[in-house]
Amino acid sequence: MDLSIAIILPNTLTYETTRELLEKHGWEYPVHRASREDALQISKNLIERGTRLIISTGVTYNYLREQLSIPLLELPFSGLEAALAIKKALSYSKRIVHIGAPALFHYLQKSMEVLGVPKDNIHFCELTTKHSTEEQVLNMFSEGYEVFIGGYVVASLARQYGKQGIEVNVDEMVIETTILNAQSMLREILEQEEKNQLEQAILQTTSDGILAVDNSGKVVLANPAAERIISAELVGRNLKEALAENQIIDIDSTTVNQLDMQKEYTPVILKSSPIMVDNRKKGEVISIKLVSEIHELQYKTRKDLYLQGLWAEHTFESIKGSSKLISLAREKAEIYAKYDSPVLISGETGTGKELFAQSIHNASRRKMQPWVPVNCASLPENLIESELFGYEKGAFTGASKEGRIGFFELADGGTIFLDEISELPLPIQSKLLRVIQEGDVIRVGGDKIIHVDVRIICASNKDLLQLIQEKKFKEDLYYRLCVLEVKIPPLRERLEDIDELVRFLLRKFSKQHGKNVAEIEPNALAMIKKLPLLGNVRELSNLMERTVIFSNQSTVTLQLLQDFVLPEIRMEVPPEVHSPILPQVGNLKEAEKEMILEALEQSNGNKAAAARALGIDPSTLWRKLKKYGIQI
Repeated sequence: MDLSIAIILPNTLTYETTRELLEKHGWEYPVHRASREDALQISKNLIERGTRLIISTGVTYNYLREQLSIPLLELPFSGLEAALAIKKALSYSKRIVHIGAPALFHYLQKSMEVLGVPKDNIHFCELTTKHSTEEQVLNMFSEGYEVFIGGYVVASLARQYGKQGIEVNVDEMVIETTILNAQSMLREILEQEEKNQLEQAILQTTSDGILAVDNSGKVVLANPAAERIISAELVGRNLKEALAENQIIDIDSTTVNQLDMQKEYTPVILKSSPIMVDNRKKGEVISIKLVSEIHELQYKTRKDLYLQGLWAEHTFESIKGSSKLISLAREKAEIYAKYDSPVLISGETGTGKELFAQSIHNASRRKMQPWVPVNCASLPENLIESELFGYEKGAFTGASKEGRIGFFELADGGTIFLDEISELPLPIQSKLLRVIQEGDVIRVGGDKIIHVDVRIICASNKDLLQLIQEKKFKEDLYYRLCVLEVKIPPLRERLEDIDELVRFLLRKFSKQHGKNVAEIEPNALAMIKKLPLLGNVRELSNLMERTVIFSNQSTVTLQLLQDFVLPEIRMEVPPEVHSPILPQVGNLKEAEKEMILEALEQSNGNKAAAARALGIDPSTLWRKLKKYGIQI
């Protein structure tokens, strides 16, 4: 027996028709013949046993609807069945009364009109709970009515008192349609209940506090997390009063002065959304989260990215200098950080292009997402495509059996930094253009399009417009990359920043090497300002690190630079700062080549170690080796 749907009918004919229909279709729903009070008692028993929906008709349907909380579906009468009842009634007498519900009386009157009989020949007596059915039948009997149309009880009483009692049947097709509608309605009810249970489970288990308030600010719903955060039972209380009582402060709507006035408080972040019903606000849904939990989550996220090597360290505070040129570049970059458009950073070697790129990432909405730096010059030409876009298993000889994701997939949701973009081969430039335009990558050896959400920042120490003229860089790629551009000035164009940079670097390396070198003599600083410093800030950084290492006192002197530091850089120094102690090198290219060879010799051919000793990037060393034809 399927108790999910029950059928309770006051009419014998409809009851029998329904039973036959259920047997015909193999439906095992319970069907009962009862009206009003009896029907109510049967319904309550069925509900206790699991019934979710009840089908009934006429007065019994109306009565049950008022008494029960579960859904009910009405079994409607049809005009054809009403007409048959009227035709049968007229064969007995024209003194006809219908005792029942208004819906059936409407059809009975229409049937009278169709049959050419004045509709006034039928009287209507609506069944009510104020009087018993028998009382109402006797009342109509006393008024001289001969034919009684109604349900099983009305028809039976009429026959007991010697009158004609007629029950109106319901067409089989109407019954079938109503049952099918009930099945569909029940499915919707169960699906909604499942959805509600899922939502309730989410509310109960989420770590975020979720609550709902009405238009007066009274809490009508609160999950356990909300009550844990506020440390109070909330339903039925005014939210503002509960927050104030428990010293919970929304930091987004509280001024610094207000915070200072609070001796103890718990900072939270409240976010609200209106509850709209028929375009009218009925209240608000409010989320509440502890600020301490947000900080813990941010720390964990950044820790995970750091452990994967996908974490950007620097922010705009890391960019030192107050000259007009560097300030302008920093201000532009800070504006660009708010948007997802590609950024092209141009500048000489050592000016801090990656420093700017990391700062843009850390000031953007993607700061909690991966930071993937890629030095295009250091990628082997035959592997550039597979490194950038990944490859499928067996894509080429030596490929991993599992395949591998590329840098763009690794950066999904975050930022990819393509340093020395000018070194990309033209075929790869064309594929990069597709990624920028469509946001799609295709792995080497694969045919599946993979969509990625990546912010692209590029850097170059070469003039890309010149490379376009030389057919070495694609013009359409350039204009895709150069939506936003930052030009970082070389150190020689912002000499006024050297003082600040030198002192910052002295403090940095003093801390790193456990020393206390904090000051520099004016004449020593003047000498540094007159050096070519072709390696810009990177070269200055290396110079200051060596200075700290050689220093045995708190102040850097000119003598220290001349004796230990400047000879190490082995490059041409302007005539006005020449010292008899400094070597004279007439040809800068020859000196550079000699420096590279000596660094390689001292590092036993280790190019990475040689690059560190020279204070240049490994990719820069790689280019210079090609330039001077140095074979390792």
